[in-house]
Amino acid sequence: HTCTMTNVLGEFKTTASINSLGVRGKEFSLEKPKDGKRILVIGDSMTFGWGVSDSQTYSFLLADALHKKGKQVEVINGGYIGGLSVDSYYVYLKKHGLALKPDILILGFTVFNDITDVAGNIWKKIDKEGLPEQIESCCHIVDGHIFRNKIISFKYRYPTIRESHLFLLLIDTLQKKFNLFPDGALLAPRGETLLGCALNPDCIHLFYPEEEKAYKVLREIKRLTEERHIQFLVVLFPVDLQMYPDASAKYERYGMKWYPKKGEEDFIQKRITGVLNQNGIPVLDLYPTFASAKDKGYPFFPIDAHFNPIGTRMVADAISQYMIEKKLVQ
Repeated sequence: HTCTMTNVLGEFKTTASINSLGVRGKEFSLEKPKDGKRILVIGDSMTFGWGVSDSQTYSFLLADALHKKGKQVEVINGGYIGGLSVDSYYVYLKKHGLALKPDILILGFTVFNDITDVAGNIWKKIDKEGLPEQIESCCHIVDGHIFRNKIISFKYRYPTIRESHLFLLLIDTLQKKFNLFPDGALLAPRGETLLGCALNPDCIHLFYPEEEKAYKVLREIKRLTEERHIQFLVVLFPVDLQMYPDASAKYERYGMKWYPKKGEEDFIQKRITGVLNQNGIPVLDLYPTFASAKDKGYPFFPIDAHFNPIGTRMVADAISQYMIEKKLVQ
């Protein structure tokens, strides 16, 4: 299957291939290759490669970089789109990812939202350890082929009368004058009120509950991978406004009020790295990579803010170099 990814402002229009297992890229056998290592990468739309072609995703480029260095590897892209977070990656890993029997697991962690987006997830089922077995979004649903709010405005709920301009005008008038029909679809969920919060040290007290959930899940992924002799690596992705302060202008239209503090732009990377190191979880922080190269080509789509082909290449090269230096691949 293929899907088309289009930015309405024209930054990109490209396609993504989805194989029979529901992951991006070409078909592969469930049985591992006899020679070499199988690498599974999991994460959000940054890992999936929103806006770039199949051959420009960092998973594809990672495999290519390692092949060129004579390393026998297979890289599977288990990333997906939807503003999801580490608890969702964990559920995917337990239900599907571990069945692929990877030798190495890479978790792409987007520091901008992978903590605070936990607030948007409901753990419908949990195990005896309090870990999620089933997750639903608090506020969004796939309705047919449309990704929409779970709450539908009152004036649009009834198929026949919602076509009447008079009816819509009446509801709007009653709402403005008497607040009779408040629009629940316009209420911001907690995750949206925390937009940018994880980037600022003054906001710690607000995102602390989500942060603790994220660490709990990461500790369990470490346990699962150790149990199966899988090498586990967390890769921290920076966000554009950490290196390019002018990028903050596009976030203001979403009502974002939390931004990195000058001199502490990588506060959250240092915080996450410290906690994960204490828990024996290897971390590759890509902030220094992107910060040192900020005059060598813009690595994000300027409006959309996902990695563009420059950015995915930087991610792939940094991970490839790390894996070779740490002798994770032979």
